[in-house]
Amino acid sequence: MLAPERRERIMHLLVKNGSVTVKELAENLDVVPITVRRDLEVLEQKNMLTRIHGGAVANPEPMVLRPLDVKETINHEAKLKIGARAAAMIEHGETIILDEGSTCIEIARALRNHRDVTVVTNGVKVAYELCAYANITTILIGGVCGQHNYVAYGHETISSFAKIRAHKYFMGIDAIQAGFGISDGDPHQVQLKQAKAASAAQVVGVADNSKTGKIGVVRVGGLDMLHALIMNQPISEGFRTALERDGVELIEVR
Repeated sequence: MLAPERRERIMHLLVKNGSVTVKELAENLDVVPITVRRDLEVLEQKNMLTRIHGGAVANPEPMVLRPLDVKETINHEAKLKIGARAAAMIEHGETIILDEGSTCIEIARALRNHRDVTVVTNGVKVAYELCAYANITTILIGGVCGQHNYVAYGHETISSFAKIRAHKYFMGIDAIQAGFGISDGDPHQVQLKQAKAASAAQVVGVADNSKTGKIGVVRVGGLDMLHALIMNQPISEGFRTALERDGVELIEVR
Protein backbone atom coordinates (compact mmCIF):
# COMPACT_ATOMS: atom_id res chain seq x y z
CA MET A 1 0.00 0.00 0.00
CA LEU A 2 1.41 3.39 -1.00
CA ALA A 3 1.78 6.24 1.49
CA PRO A 4 -1.18 8.31 0.15
CA GLU A 5 -3.46 5.27 0.43
CA ARG A 6 -2.28 4.55 3.98
CA ARG A 7 -2.88 8.13 5.04
CA GLU A 8 -6.33 8.17 3.50
CA ARG A 9 -7.12 5.00 5.42
CA ILE A 10 -5.79 6.55 8.64
CA MET A 11 -8.05 9.59 8.20
CA HIS A 12 -11.03 7.35 7.46
CA LEU A 13 -10.49 5.45 10.72
CA LEU A 14 -9.91 8.71 12.62
CA VAL A 15 -13.16 10.27 11.40
CA LYS A 16 -15.02 7.06 12.25
CA ASN A 17 -13.55 6.49 15.73
CA GLY A 18 -12.36 9.90 16.90
CA SER A 19 -8.95 8.48 17.82
CA VAL A 20 -6.43 5.91 16.61
CA THR A 21 -3.44 4.15 18.14
CA VAL A 22 -0.15 3.34 16.48
CA LYS A 23 -0.55 -0.33 17.42
CA GLU A 24 -4.03 -0.60 15.89
CA LEU A 25 -2.96 1.20 12.71
CA ALA A 26 0.14 -0.94 12.29
CA GLU A 27 -1.99 -4.09 12.47
CA ASN A 28 -4.73 -2.67 10.24
CA LEU A 29 -2.32 -1.42 7.57
CA ASP A 30 0.13 -4.31 7.91
CA VAL A 31 3.14 -2.03 8.40
CA VAL A 32 5.68 -1.48 11.18
CA PRO A 33 4.92 1.14 13.87
CA ILE A 34 7.67 3.51 12.68
CA THR A 35 5.86 3.82 9.33
CA VAL A 36 2.63 4.72 11.09
CA ARG A 37 4.40 7.34 13.20
CA ARG A 38 5.84 8.95 10.07
CA ASP A 39 2.39 9.01 8.47
CA LEU A 40 0.89 10.62 11.58
CA GLU A 41 3.67 13.22 11.62
CA VAL A 42 2.97 14.13 7.98
CA LEU A 43 -0.78 14.36 8.62
CA GLU A 44 -0.21 16.53 11.68
CA GLN A 45 1.98 18.88 9.65
CA LYS A 46 -0.97 19.26 7.28
CA ASN A 47 -3.18 20.10 10.30
CA MET A 48 -5.34 17.02 9.69
CA LEU A 49 -4.94 15.48 13.16
CA THR A 50 -3.25 15.94 16.53
CA ARG A 51 -0.68 13.41 17.70
CA ILE A 52 -0.83 12.18 21.28
CA HIS A 53 1.20 9.57 23.15
CA GLY A 54 0.71 6.26 21.35
CA GLY A 55 -1.55 7.56 18.58
CA ALA A 56 -3.59 10.52 17.36
CA VAL A 57 -6.95 12.23 17.80
CA ALA A 58 -9.12 14.16 15.40
CA ASN A 59 -8.42 17.87 15.52
CA PRO A 60 -10.58 19.17 18.35
CA GLU A 61 -12.98 22.06 18.08
CA PRO A 62 -11.79 25.10 20.05
CA MET A 63 -13.10 25.26 23.59
CA VAL A 64 -14.58 28.65 24.49
CA LEU A 65 -14.39 29.80 28.10
CA ARG A 66 -17.66 31.43 29.17
CA PRO A 67 -18.89 32.93 32.46
CA LEU A 68 -21.19 30.66 34.46
CA ASP A 69 -24.17 32.99 33.93
CA VAL A 70 -23.80 32.47 30.17
CA LYS A 71 -23.20 28.71 30.41
CA GLU A 72 -26.48 28.29 32.32
CA THR A 73 -28.39 29.41 29.23
CA ILE A 74 -26.65 27.05 26.76
CA ASN A 75 -28.18 23.60 26.07
CA HIS A 76 -30.42 24.16 29.08
CA GLU A 77 -32.97 21.46 28.22
CA ALA A 78 -30.25 18.80 27.95
CA LYS A 79 -28.75 19.92 31.27
CA LEU A 80 -32.15 19.66 32.95
CA LYS A 81 -32.47 16.04 31.83
CA ILE A 82 -28.90 15.19 32.81
CA GLY A 83 -29.45 16.82 36.21
CA ALA A 84 -32.61 14.81 36.81
CA ARG A 85 -30.91 11.55 35.80
CA ALA A 86 -27.94 12.26 38.08
CA ALA A 87 -30.22 13.07 41.01
CA ALA A 88 -32.00 9.73 40.49
CA MET A 89 -28.69 7.97 41.16
CA ILE A 90 -28.36 9.51 44.62
CA GLU A 91 -29.61 7.25 47.40
CA HIS A 92 -30.94 7.91 50.90
CA GLY A 93 -28.18 8.82 53.36
CA GLU A 94 -25.43 9.34 50.78
CA THR A 95 -22.74 11.98 50.79
CA ILE A 96 -22.01 13.41 47.36
CA ILE A 97 -19.62 15.95 45.88
CA LEU A 98 -20.94 18.39 43.28
CA ASP A 99 -18.85 20.54 40.98
CA GLU A 100 -19.75 24.19 40.49
CA GLY A 101 -20.84 24.27 36.83
CA SER A 102 -24.18 24.79 35.12
CA THR A 103 -25.05 21.07 34.87
CA CYS A 104 -24.29 20.54 38.56
CA ILE A 105 -26.58 23.47 39.38
CA GLU A 106 -29.36 21.48 37.68
CA ILE A 107 -28.45 18.42 39.78
CA ALA A 108 -28.78 20.58 42.90
CA ARG A 109 -32.22 21.81 41.79
CA ALA A 110 -33.32 18.23 41.13
CA LEU A 111 -32.55 17.24 44.74
CA ARG A 112 -35.54 19.13 46.17
CA ASN A 113 -37.41 15.94 47.09
CA HIS A 114 -34.43 13.94 48.40
CA ARG A 115 -34.02 13.18 52.09
CA ASP A 116 -30.97 12.86 54.33
CA VAL A 117 -28.42 13.63 51.63
CA THR A 118 -25.20 15.52 52.34
CA VAL A 119 -23.77 17.60 49.50
CA VAL A 120 -20.22 18.92 49.52
CA THR A 121 -19.38 21.61 46.98
CA ASN A 122 -17.09 24.53 46.29
CA GLY A 123 -19.69 26.05 43.97
CA VAL A 124 -21.31 29.15 45.47
CA LYS A 125 -24.34 28.96 43.16
CA VAL A 126 -24.74 25.22 43.80
CA ALA A 127 -24.75 25.84 47.56
CA TYR A 128 -27.22 28.71 47.13
CA GLU A 129 -29.68 26.37 45.38
CA LEU A 130 -29.33 23.72 48.09
CA CYS A 131 -29.67 26.04 51.07
CA ALA A 132 -33.41 26.29 50.41
CA TYR A 133 -33.86 22.55 51.12
CA ALA A 134 -34.16 21.71 54.82
CA ASN A 135 -33.79 18.02 53.97
CA ILE A 136 -30.30 18.50 52.46
CA THR A 137 -27.14 19.09 54.48
CA THR A 138 -24.91 21.41 52.47
CA ILE A 139 -21.18 21.79 53.13
CA LEU A 140 -19.68 24.72 51.24
CA ILE A 141 -15.89 24.43 50.89
CA GLY A 142 -14.17 27.80 50.95
CA GLY A 143 -11.15 29.32 49.26
CA VAL A 144 -10.33 32.08 46.81
CA CYS A 145 -13.54 33.03 44.98
CA GLY A 146 -13.48 33.12 41.17
CA GLN A 147 -14.99 36.24 39.62
CA HIS A 148 -16.89 34.70 36.70
CA ASN A 149 -17.67 31.14 37.76
CA TYR A 150 -18.70 31.48 41.43
CA VAL A 151 -16.23 28.81 42.55
CA ALA A 152 -13.82 28.59 45.48
CA TYR A 153 -10.35 27.30 44.65
CA GLY A 154 -6.81 27.18 46.01
CA HIS A 155 -4.63 25.06 48.30
CA GLU A 156 -7.06 25.21 51.23
CA THR A 157 -9.93 24.10 48.98
CA ILE A 158 -7.96 21.11 47.72
CA SER A 159 -6.87 20.24 51.27
CA SER A 160 -10.48 20.36 52.48
CA PHE A 161 -11.67 18.00 49.76
CA ALA A 162 -8.87 15.57 50.61
CA LYS A 163 -10.50 15.12 54.04
CA ILE A 164 -13.93 14.29 52.59
CA ARG A 165 -15.21 10.75 52.04
CA ALA A 166 -18.12 10.67 49.61
CA HIS A 167 -20.18 7.98 47.93
CA LYS A 168 -20.33 9.78 44.58
CA TYR A 169 -18.65 12.71 42.86
CA PHE A 170 -20.54 14.33 39.99
CA MET A 171 -17.88 15.89 37.79
CA GLY A 172 -18.84 18.70 35.46
CA ILE A 173 -16.91 18.38 32.19
CA ASP A 174 -16.11 21.22 29.81
CA ALA A 175 -14.16 19.20 27.24
CA ILE A 176 -13.90 15.47 26.57
CA GLN A 177 -12.13 13.75 23.70
CA ALA A 178 -11.63 10.08 22.85
CA GLY A 179 -7.92 9.35 23.04
CA PHE A 180 -7.12 12.46 25.12
CA GLY A 181 -9.59 12.33 27.97
CA ILE A 182 -11.04 15.10 30.14
CA SER A 183 -9.69 18.63 29.97
CA ASP A 184 -10.61 22.12 31.10
CA GLY A 185 -9.97 25.74 30.23
CA ASP A 186 -9.17 26.67 33.85
CA PRO A 187 -5.80 25.46 35.25
CA HIS A 188 -7.23 25.68 38.79
CA GLN A 189 -9.61 22.84 37.99
CA VAL A 190 -7.00 20.12 37.50
CA GLN A 191 -5.98 19.50 41.12
CA LEU A 192 -9.49 20.32 42.34
CA LYS A 193 -11.16 17.67 40.20
CA GLN A 194 -8.42 15.15 40.94
CA ALA A 195 -8.81 15.73 44.70
CA LYS A 196 -12.59 15.32 44.49
CA ALA A 197 -12.24 12.13 42.45
CA ALA A 198 -9.80 10.68 44.99
CA SER A 199 -12.31 11.39 47.80
CA ALA A 200 -15.25 9.56 46.21
CA ALA A 201 -16.04 5.86 45.78
CA GLN A 202 -17.65 6.56 42.39
CA VAL A 203 -16.96 9.32 39.85
CA VAL A 204 -19.83 10.22 37.52
CA GLY A 205 -19.17 12.64 34.69
CA VAL A 206 -22.01 14.95 33.63
CA ALA A 207 -21.80 16.71 30.28
CA ASP A 208 -24.06 17.63 27.39
CA ASN A 209 -22.93 16.25 24.04
CA SER A 210 -21.54 19.59 22.85
CA LYS A 211 -18.53 18.92 25.12
CA THR A 212 -17.32 15.95 23.04
CA GLY A 213 -14.53 16.41 20.51
CA LYS A 214 -13.06 19.36 22.39
CA ILE A 215 -9.74 19.77 24.20
CA GLY A 216 -9.13 22.42 26.87
CA VAL A 217 -5.83 24.01 27.80
CA VAL A 218 -5.20 21.65 30.76
CA ARG A 219 -5.75 17.89 30.96
CA VAL A 220 -7.60 16.62 34.03
CA GLY A 221 -7.24 12.90 33.32
CA GLY A 222 -8.16 10.01 31.06
CA LEU A 223 -11.65 8.72 30.42
CA ASP A 224 -10.86 5.91 32.84
CA MET A 225 -11.02 8.28 35.81
CA LEU A 226 -14.81 8.05 35.36
CA HIS A 227 -16.98 5.15 36.45
CA ALA A 228 -19.92 6.49 34.46
CA LEU A 229 -20.83 9.37 32.15
CA ILE A 230 -24.31 10.90 31.83
CA MET A 231 -24.79 12.56 28.43
CA ASN A 232 -27.63 13.43 26.08
CA GLN A 233 -28.02 11.89 22.63
CA PRO A 234 -26.81 11.76 19.91
CA ILE A 235 -23.44 10.24 20.80
CA SER A 236 -20.98 9.13 18.12
CA GLU A 237 -20.06 5.46 17.76
CA GLY A 238 -16.38 6.30 18.04
CA PHE A 239 -16.91 8.00 21.40
CA ARG A 240 -19.08 5.11 22.62
CA THR A 241 -16.30 2.69 21.70
CA ALA A 242 -13.70 4.77 23.56
CA LEU A 243 -15.84 4.82 26.71
CA GLU A 244 -16.43 1.08 26.53
CA ARG A 245 -12.72 0.44 26.01
CA ASP A 246 -11.92 2.42 29.17
CA GLY A 247 -14.63 0.73 31.23
CA VAL A 248 -16.90 3.78 31.52
CA GLU A 249 -20.65 3.14 31.76
CA LEU A 250 -22.52 5.44 29.36
CA ILE A 251 -25.87 6.64 30.71
CA GLU A 252 -27.82 8.29 27.90
CA VAL A 253 -30.67 10.75 28.20
CA ARG A 254 -32.95 11.62 25.30
